[in-house]
Amino acid sequence: MCFKKLFRILFFMAVLTFWTCCSDDGDEQSPAGDNEQESEVAGCDGQACTTDGDCPAGCLCIAGACEDGQGVRYDLVSGDTRLVYRNDTGTFDIYRADGGVVVKKATASVWLNAPDDSGTRLDLSSLAQRDVVEEDGSDNLGDAERLVVTAKNGEGEAQVRWTASAYTADGFYTFVVDLVNSTQNELNFAKVAPITLDGSKGGGLFLGNDPVEHRILENGSYTYLDFLVEIRTGDTEREDYFTSLIPGDFQGASVSSWNHGVKDLQSKASWIAGGLSFESSSPVFNLTYDPTYSLTSADGRNSFSFFSAEAAYQPNPKPVPVGEEFRSEPIYIHPGETNPMEGLEDYATAVKKHLDITLWTERNGGQRVPNGWNSWSGSGSTGGYGTGIDEDLMLESLDVMATEFKDWGIDYFQIDDGYEPYYGDWTWQESRFPNGPRWLSDKIREKGLKPGLWNAALALDPDCKTVEEHPEWLAERSQVGQIFGTGYSLLDLTNPEVKQWLHDLFHTFRQDWNFDWLKLDFNYYSLMTVGTYDPTRTREEMYRDALRIIREEIGDDTFFLAVSVMGIHYGIIDGDRLQLDNQPVWDWEPSLDDEDRGSQQGFKPTVRTSGRRYYLHNRIWINHPDLIIFRSNTRDETWPRVTFEEARSFCTYVGLSGGIVKIGDRLLDMTGEQINVVRQLLPTYPNGARPLDLFTREFPEQWHLHVEGGTDGYEEPYDVLGLINWGLNWDLTKNPFEKMPDQGTAQTFSIDLVEEMGLDASTTYLAYEFWTGEYLGEVSGTFSLEVPSHDSRVVAFRPKVEHPQFLGWNRQITMGATDITAYAWNESEKTISLSTKVAMPTEKAPFTYQMSFSVPAGFSFKSVDISGTSVKDEQSVEKDGAVVVSFVPEATGSVDLVVAFE
Repeated sequence: MCFKKLFRILFFMAVLTFWTCCSDDGDEQSPAGDNEQESEVAGCDGQACTTDGDCPAGCLCIAGACEDGQGVRYDLVSGDTRLVYRNDTGTFDIYRADGGVVVKKATASVWLNAPDDSGTRLDLSSLAQRDVVEEDGSDNLGDAERLVVTAKNGEGEAQVRWTASAYTADGFYTFVVDLVNSTQNELNFAKVAPITLDGSKGGGLFLGNDPVEHRILENGSYTYLDFLVEIRTGDTEREDYFTSLIPGDFQGASVSSWNHGVKDLQSKASWIAGGLSFESSSPVFNLTYDPTYSLTSADGRNSFSFFSAEAAYQPNPKPVPVGEEFRSEPIYIHPGETNPMEGLEDYATAVKKHLDITLWTERNGGQRVPNGWNSWSGSGSTGGYGTGIDEDLMLESLDVMATEFKDWGIDYFQIDDGYEPYYGDWTWQESRFPNGPRWLSDKIREKGLKPGLWNAALALDPDCKTVEEHPEWLAERSQVGQIFGTGYSLLDLTNPEVKQWLHDLFHTFRQDWNFDWLKLDFNYYSLMTVGTYDPTRTREEMYRDALRIIREEIGDDTFFLAVSVMGIHYGIIDGDRLQLDNQPVWDWEPSLDDEDRGSQQGFKPTVRTSGRRYYLHNRIWINHPDLIIFRSNTRDETWPRVTFEEARSFCTYVGLSGGIVKIGDRLLDMTGEQINVVRQLLPTYPNGARPLDLFTREFPEQWHLHVEGGTDGYEEPYDVLGLINWGLNWDLTKNPFEKMPDQGTAQTFSIDLVEEMGLDASTTYLAYEFWTGEYLGEVSGTFSLEVPSHDSRVVAFRPKVEHPQFLGWNRQITMGATDITAYAWNESEKTISLSTKVAMPTEKAPFTYQMSFSVPAGFSFKSVDISGTSVKDEQSVEKDGAVVVSFVPEATGSVDLVVAFE
């Protein structure tokens, strides 16, 4: 027996022992055997109970006593929770290890012909015949124990096959439904809910004591409102406008796209649910608290009254021919999480495993997070270039990129909208680019950068030649499409000629034009079509077909960036812009209301949305938090002016996010001070920070990054804390959320290093701040720091040792996770040896390297020796228990330092 299998069995046995029983129950198909089943049933001694969870496996709680449940009760155990399925009712419960109920009376449902009451609903709980098989299995997610329930009303009727899998060691379950057509007619699969519960039918979801004190993190809403990422109170009210507008008949008060996370503010109870794939539909996660239908558990917790993980097949029901079957997207549920951030991260990791995603940073021997410049530069309407670009301007900007940024970690130079005559006619305007695309991409490569290009292939200008010549390529607009993106003509992505057109276009993009970065924009409007060439393809199927054509033609060595639409992109693209365009303003356009979150654009709205999707980064793809902007809106003086500190604070978020660093200013106009801030974010450390106050602040203020090891050789683990004083904010612990006015004053942050950051309570840490270069001394337990208004601070915490050690530097925001190639303390010689990559500053943007080292009691600084690349202006200054070594490289290369103490 292999060690992995043995470990799984021992773990499983240990969990069952905790539950006061020796094994799972079985039936005549169970490999456990009759003797084991009889042993379990013998434990049904009539002991008092409130729920089935109070009884041993194989027993049911009947009239307050545990009685024989052989052939009726089936158990799955995952982590410290247990799923109990009852075949007499076709429902299941989930219990914690202490017996407390989490899920009560859940089932699965399928809708035929229509996704609402006009269709035919088949519930696992209401079908007359149910057969159960227990299985062992393994897949990309690991080893699992499974229940497979096949249900129907009779011979010749449609069958619903429901599979529940428990990943024993990891604490989560998955649920999937197959619709089996054993009838004589084609079936129309309209909607599916692999897990659903309803308080009006005795169901409930129990987390903390009071659902009102819970917070729900959505990931977009109703599958179409992907740009709106909300945190809602547990008692949020149903939005009837969206319900009536958007197809699917989703019944939740909260209707989250792709996945959601729920946290009880009063306890550690959390709940994570999400889809694992999105090939044919887009799962949503409904949650409602209605006191009328809320239940109360034996330990006094009130339940959410409705939960459903469901997906509608759009724009038409999915046909299932006679004798065939069709499988729903699998649903991931983790009912026992105590930290919602860890839960969201684990969910994203599960998606990665399930879809077998190889990240950009994992391909081709490992590549760094791509960074660059975008010629759009925040749109011409606010002072960027927008579409007003040409060849000469691009060459001038290219010179700045190569001179000021290339050696510091910039990779890509992206041409955005403006080269083409029309959306849909993807040629280059000769009047603007007389030498054509290949000549320009070659010029970019000659400068040591990689060329990138924007494209909007799936949205066409009605006046373009493609529309004029091929009106048969177009699809009609759906009801939702009549509201959004009405200025575009939309391709029928099921049309074979359109597919060939996409093949040809992106073959040209990669092979003829030779671009290495593709930004695909306005693609999401193609999800709003009906009347297609092949009406059997769902919107997800046709959309992902198109993306795969593009992926095939551009190859895995081209970075594929898309805009918005989360889940439907998973597993195909390399990065996604997570929110609406960033704009040059701290808050948002002054004409907008505080509550108009769907329209707000600016630094803070960008961080709000992308920060609430932080957990996707470096697990499913590379996050793109959009453009870094230093300028103000030069076209409208009513917009508040952007200060340097505000722009730098947005950079603090981008640098700690681990995502793409993309410059969004006119390169020719950037000052040396601005250039250096961008340099200090590069190259990007690929792991992203976690927002500690994700569920308690509208704009997260506290960002924690654990550095397990650097990318270039520095191996010391340490932690980084980013603090941002946003000014105006909202306290999400209040219900309703309470506005926190901008006082225009400094804010003192106090962080529990143990409870909030997971640091060791018995360890003393040395704290060093990045932007000010200040050594903050020794800290333990709680850390406090004052941050000026509309500004930020970044602090590194390194465990204190009994000799001098590296504290931090001003080169890169993580203070050690990149560029440092070697680091060692020599006890006998009392020296620190440090090697690092260096880049030569420029006349426009001078830069002095500053590296700080602690000088603890009993030691004194002696000397520093610098070798390798020649340097100038070398200095060593002692201050407040530290020595700061500074120098200016005279060339790009590497430097070796030996810092001696006595």
